[in-house]
Amino acid sequence: MARKVDVVICGKVITLKSNEEEAHLQRIARYIDQKMAELTGANTTAAIDERVRTLLIALNISNDYFKVSDKLARIEVTKEKYRDEIERLQQENALLREEYDALKTEHSALQAEHEEYIEVFDNVKKSENILPIIRGERKAGIR
Repeated sequence: MARKVDVVICGKVITLKSNEEEAHLQRIARYIDQKMAELTGANTTAAIDERVRTLLIALNISNDYFKVSDKLARIEVTKEKYRDEIERLQQENALLREEYDALKTEHSALQAEHEEYIEVFDNVKKSENILPIIRGERKAGIR
């Protein structure tokens, strides 16, 4: 629904009819008023007719627009680079997680094997200590 909004530009009240929010329209009006004040502030504009002044203001506003547009384009390029880098890092992270899980499984298997060897070693050691006793042998110096 279109609404009427009064704005002030160069001291003149202008009624706008728009679907935009009033705060947005007031912001635009202040921006244009500021641009008009910048142009009027230069002493060279006293002799400039209304059409030329309007053209100069349009050029200033267009300049601002293109600067912001170019900056936004650079930000979009940077954002895409970051997005690509994030995707690459996520893939690398997934591969590293798989490698970690494989190493963890291998570690568990090696640890179990190690424990088996310790058990076998302990059993062999016990049997070596028992064999001389079973055979009735004594170690030298032991009574």
